[in-house]
Amino acid sequence: WYQRRVRGYNRVKQNLLYYQTNYFIISILIIVFYGAVNMTRYLTGMFIITLILGALTLRTRYGLMPAAGTGLLAGLMGHTPAVMYTVCSIFIPILLSFIHASLRTRNMKNKMNSAVETLRVVPTPMAHIFGMSRG
Repeated sequence: WYQRRVRGYNRVKQNLLYYQTNYFIISILIIVFYGAVNMTRYLTGMFIITLILGALTLRTRYGLMPAAGTGLLAGLMGHTPAVMYTVCSIFIPILLSFIHASLRTRNMKNKMNSAVETLRVVPTPMAHIFGMSRG
């Protein structure tokens, strides 16, 4: 059981490294598509998320009253569909990338690229995320 889990984790990690450019391009296309389909809802959701994160930052950094943050959240509850639309536009590409990486089996070219990746002097951004950089 443990070996299958480790092998599955390694397969996902190697596929994420190998297909990282494809995943990035598809993610950008999906986010742009979501924005083009309903620009008003998308921008409203981004604005509301920015307000909420800003309120949380102010509350934790400067110790503002929790009632102010609660009031802000209560006032913005009417825009929940816009927030969910924006959140889905961000998380759907991530979910699709992980599903593809977990279902895709490794081929010989992928294995050879993984060997070259370990010898590369300048690691890729995905290698930094996985902590495979040498610095």
